[in-house]
Amino acid sequence: LMHITHVIRAEEHLSNTPRQLVIYKALGFEAPKFAHVSLILGADKKKMSKRHGATSVQQYRDMGYLPDALVNFLALLGWTPDSDQEIFSRDELIEQFTLDRVAKNPAVFDIEKLNWINFHYMKQLDEDQLYAVCLPHLQKAGYASENPDETEAAWLKAVCAAMREHVQYGAQIVDAAKVFFTDDYAPENEETAAVLKEETAPSVLKMFRDELAALDDVTPDTVQPLFKKIQKGLKVKGKFVYMPIRVAVTGVMHGPDLNVIVALMGRDKVLQRLDKICG
Repeated sequence: LMHITHVIRAEEHLSNTPRQLVIYKALGFEAPKFAHVSLILGADKKKMSKRHGATSVQQYRDMGYLPDALVNFLALLGWTPDSDQEIFSRDELIEQFTLDRVAKNPAVFDIEKLNWINFHYMKQLDEDQLYAVCLPHLQKAGYASENPDETEAAWLKAVCAAMREHVQYGAQIVDAAKVFFTDDYAPENEETAAVLKEETAPSVLKMFRDELAALDDVTPDTVQPLFKKIQKGLKVKGKFVYMPIRVAVTGVMHGPDLNVIVALMGRDKVLQRLDKICG
């Protein structure tokens, strides 16, 4: 009566099928086609459950995974395309999917693969779309107001854009961008802390502090020339300029372009952090 033509479900329901077919026959209905697919297992090769973390589509949506990415990922769980292609549009999946290429062996839910696929889709978003995905997580963390005004929204959008290469799914923006919102930071490890102990670090930080304080306007374009100026003035190589400044300002050795970070963070906060390090 519901005009169902195909029933595709987990192999656990194999034992139900014979009695259901008998019921269809007894009622004079045309039986749908039945297909049973292997279970999805966690990385420990056991059936997916709450101990494996998020297990419902709603939870992944709440974490900032994109619908097309999740569809793409789920389609590849147990199904093998007739090529090496891994990124599929929904139309491509509809065109290429066939049950005869569904594996009999259980599929393993690989969160790293999901993150890789979602990251691909995240990179396709324009700045407004990226902001829309990240904003709820910034708000939940207390980093953004409930209804950002035009000025706050523009700044938040720029922060999200700057961190684009470091965010595989929406919720990651909170950790990726926390350096812009909190002063509770420190070098992330011993290797990072060692950068500030290099012989030329104090003079580099002091010169950068003075040059930044003297700028009329702090933008990515006005900050960028300062690094070359310090290189020439102190006769040090580029990494001995960029690294100490990056670690002093962010606590990490890698991230978006340093001139962008400094401009987004603003003169006052950067000077405050440099003063803290320089004493």
